[in-house]
Amino acid sequence: MKDSPCRRSSACGGELAGAFGLTPVAAVATLAFAVLGGLQPMGAQASEPVEAGAAVEFDTTFLRVDPNTTVDVTRFSRGNPVSEGVYSVDLVVNGIRVARHDVRFVAASGAMTARPCFSRQMLETLGVDFAKVAASREAKVAGADAAVTGECVDLAAAVPDATADFDFAEQRIALSVPQKYMRNAARGYVPPEMWQNGVNAAFLSYNANAYHTAGSGVESTQSYVGLNAGVNLGAWHFRHQSSVTQQAGAATQFDNIATYLQRDITAMKSQLTVGDGYTTGDVFDSVQFRGAQIATDDRMLPESLRGYAPVVRGTAESNARVTVRQNGQVIYETTVSPGPFEINDLYATGYGGNLDVTVTEANGRTKSFTVPYASVAQSLRPGTTRFSVTAGELRNSTLETNPNFAQFTLQRGLTNLVTVYGGAVAANGYVAADLGAALNTKLGALSADVTAAQTQVPDQGTSRGTSLRIGYSKFIDPTNTNIAIAAYRYSTAGYMNLSDAASVRDLAMHGGDPDSVYRQRNRFQVTLNQNFKEYGTVFLNASAQQYWNRSGSDVFYQAGYNNRFKYGTYSISAGRTRSSNGSMSDQIMFSTTLPLGHDQHSPLLTTNLSSSGGNTNLQANVSGSLGERNQYSYSAYGAYGDAPGASTASAGASGTYRAPYAQLTGSASGGAGSRQVSAGISGSVVAHPGGVTFSQTVGDTFGVIEAPGAAGASVTSSPGVKLNGRGFAVVPYLTPYGINTVDIDPKGTSTDIEFESTSEQAVPRLGSVVMIRYRTVTGRAALIRAPQPGDKALPFGADVVDGNGKTVGIVAQDSRIFARGLEDKGSLFVKWGASASEQCRIEYVLPRQTGNAGAAYTSVEGHCMGGTPTENTNFASGRTR
Repeated sequence: MKDSPCRRSSACGGELAGAFGLTPVAAVATLAFAVLGGLQPMGAQASEPVEAGAAVEFDTTFLRVDPNTTVDVTRFSRGNPVSEGVYSVDLVVNGIRVARHDVRFVAASGAMTARPCFSRQMLETLGVDFAKVAASREAKVAGADAAVTGECVDLAAAVPDATADFDFAEQRIALSVPQKYMRNAARGYVPPEMWQNGVNAAFLSYNANAYHTAGSGVESTQSYVGLNAGVNLGAWHFRHQSSVTQQAGAATQFDNIATYLQRDITAMKSQLTVGDGYTTGDVFDSVQFRGAQIATDDRMLPESLRGYAPVVRGTAESNARVTVRQNGQVIYETTVSPGPFEINDLYATGYGGNLDVTVTEANGRTKSFTVPYASVAQSLRPGTTRFSVTAGELRNSTLETNPNFAQFTLQRGLTNLVTVYGGAVAANGYVAADLGAALNTKLGALSADVTAAQTQVPDQGTSRGTSLRIGYSKFIDPTNTNIAIAAYRYSTAGYMNLSDAASVRDLAMHGGDPDSVYRQRNRFQVTLNQNFKEYGTVFLNASAQQYWNRSGSDVFYQAGYNNRFKYGTYSISAGRTRSSNGSMSDQIMFSTTLPLGHDQHSPLLTTNLSSSGGNTNLQANVSGSLGERNQYSYSAYGAYGDAPGASTASAGASGTYRAPYAQLTGSASGGAGSRQVSAGISGSVVAHPGGVTFSQTVGDTFGVIEAPGAAGASVTSSPGVKLNGRGFAVVPYLTPYGINTVDIDPKGTSTDIEFESTSEQAVPRLGSVVMIRYRTVTGRAALIRAPQPGDKALPFGADVVDGNGKTVGIVAQDSRIFARGLEDKGSLFVKWGASASEQCRIEYVLPRQTGNAGAAYTSVEGHCMGGTPTENTNFASGRTR
């Protein structure tokens, strides 16, 4: 549903009348087409352009119902005029939608229409660089300096060649600003000024389920409740996660998973965490801690700057077009000015693939060059820094004594080719330091680092060692071969990482055997993907590791092939696993997927055939979703197993219902001598400034919708979410630091409620709870047919006002008027001229409200009478349809 252009009664002249059976939006489109599109200006041919801003005259013959009356459309002689007021509009800058704001429109001197009024701060937020404007020779015109001051900047006067066009029907302002006056910003950049702290709020998420099994004369019931609680106060976010498990015949177990405080630090593009958390795994292995940490959060960067991608540099001789291709696909294209150029906001694309750059000059001449592109996990863009500082206590439930430790890591992208990184760890009886670099070369991406560690083992002296780690990645363009990960690590006998050192020291201090902690000697892993395009893909995964204090090797490798066929997909794989104790297992699997229909909601049939250790298993599964918004999902399976000397068969089904206030799940299955049933419920209770709202399970960052009176409306992006009786709903998941567009579907609301906007935006910080407010107009709506006495038609296009002089609509065909915001009883006045004979009055009485949200509108029949309010009173009466 698109926004009605006159739903903002304070900002425009009121609602246009709709034709019978049309929504207000359709009525607007009908009248706009008739007045602005369907009629040619007098004296102009269809192919002749009309000068912008020039007054035109319309031939209203086509609009006349009564030959003795005329229709006044002079207000449209200079386009669609805009009245003064405040409009909630979408702002589109150079073709990119960036925000939604309330914008004030002010009357322009000598003009019949109002223009948008921007503050300098708002324009700077939208990317206009006034320093560049001031430095431009073109900007040195009379009044230019004054135009950029104050709270009402005229964009066209302040910035040369800039324009602001208001699309009245779409409630959208398109700003066009020459690129040379825009601040250099990466694609997807959202200014920190737009990041929202959200409101003070609290929530409790729960996930409860019960699982019952029976078989071989034994029955067992287990219950589980997981809790996730949070409180937001200003920029600080408190979080607590815990679980309770209860099994028949056993003691109830409570687990405190994590409790912490968190907030972001904008200037450092990082998160501060106080309490329980995990260290970053960029340089050292990740461990759990209880303490404090400041660590870079890449989500604060524009999406085009996350991950690694090289900077493309070159030189243009004219206004040239630069095209960047990867594996034959165009991934970026832009226009640059003469001279050196730099493209630093390419989106990261997996592990790379060389970039082919083509520069097309204004005269058509081209030149091309290649930029190597391969990356490993440690690779960063030039100029990008990533760091973490952690201090606290190691969290390891298997230890009797957890040591204190501190850790620091730093990564820095120096150039397209080089990233350096390193760090240090200090703990009770343990120190380690790491130094390394990542290289992007034509032969692929390579990373290498060395970690030196020293561990003081009680009663056993000091253990020292080093560990060498090498990583490699390469996409081979000619053959479409991707060596995604190839890593090798070798550690000397005395080397231990922090977790191993803590375990060894703890065992030594408490009488255990330190040699029971297996210390890794070397590890190798590789992943290969070979794409044959329409002939499918072959993959290979392999890994092997050995230990210093244990003989043998752990080995795993798997190879497979997958492809599509006309109706679905299929894959086959074979693998082997061998542990250091000599045990070995082989597995072969064949699987297919097949949609049971031709649309996106068709059920999906999945089959799996596997063989391992002499056991063969066949499983078929049908899954899909139902409901207008896919709020129901289901799955049913059947399985057959054949093992030496025995065979088994089983079947089961499960379902999920995403209700507005919770998610319900259930499952049941049975087989030879066994059965299982389970049920679960999950959801959240959210306390916010508007009250308490029940919802589906929320993520760490979410929003609360507030739309007064709009009970029953649905949230398009969240299946099953509807506004409750007070007009509130919870959007369970929002993306932090990005623009989230949340759309409302008004279907299901009362016809007495109208949205001024059905689409709003939110830019939350990580962990924040943002209020997303929608303006609604409350008031009874009616479709009134009220001809003059003798069934004489009202003039098409005549204004309709209420008793307070507020414009509520315009007369459409057959003397019909669509009006909203009506009292149960009142008067409307129709005016098509200044004299008393060109005005009439409609007295109406609306039928009693039924409370039925499904009623489309109230239809009223009456007459528009002349004279004073006490003369010839004829009340229009109606019915609800």
